[in-house]
Amino acid sequence: MTKKEMRALIAQRVKNLSPVYCREADEAICRLVRQADCYQTAQTVFCYAGSEREIDTMGLLHALLSDGKTVALPLCREKGVMEARRIEGMGDLVSGEYGILAPRLTCPLVEPEALDLALIPCSTGNGAGQRLGYGGGYYDRYLPRTRCPKMLLCRYQLVREDIPVEEHDVLMDYLVTEKGIIKCGPSADK
Repeated sequence: MTKKEMRALIAQRVKNLSPVYCREADEAICRLVRQADCYQTAQTVFCYAGSEREIDTMGLLHALLSDGKTVALPLCREKGVMEARRIEGMGDLVSGEYGILAPRLTCPLVEPEALDLALIPCSTGNGAGQRLGYGGGYYDRYLPRTRCPKMLLCRYQLVREDIPVEEHDVLMDYLVTEKGIIKCGPSADK
C-alpha cells in the first residue's frame, strides 16, 4: 500500500469513529502525556492544535500553560517549512495554514534545539516509532533539528503496523494511545 492509499484508508476510518470514542481516547491520551516522566521534566514543550481528524489537544494546551511550561506550536511559513513559536495563552492562536490554529507571526521564535519534548500528530503510527503524516513533509524536515524525545499521539483504533516508510521519515521515541505509552525502537522495553 502506498502512503497516499494508506492516508485515504485512515481518513475513512477516522470518519467512522464514534465521537464518544474520539473524545474519551483523546482525553486519555492527553492525561497519559501529562503523567509521563519526559513531560514532568520538560520545560519547553512543542505541541500542536489538533484539527478535527487529529487528537484534540486543546485541553492539553491549557494544561501545558497552567503547568508553567513554555509552550511552542508549529507555524507553517512556506511549503514544507515549519518553525516553532511560543505562545503565552490561547489568545495567541489564529487560523493558519490549512485552517489549523497556529501561533501569530508576532509570537517569539523557539529554536528546535531548545525543545525538551515534542508532541507530534499523525494520520497513523505504530510501536516501532513509524509515523505517517499528512503528506506535507513539515515534521520530517523540522524534527531532525530537535534533540528532544518525540511522542506520537494516535488513537489506538488508528494504529497500523504496515506503515510504508522512506529513508527521510523520522522515527518517534514514544507512541501514546489511550491504552498507554509505548517506548519505540529496536531496544525498547515493551
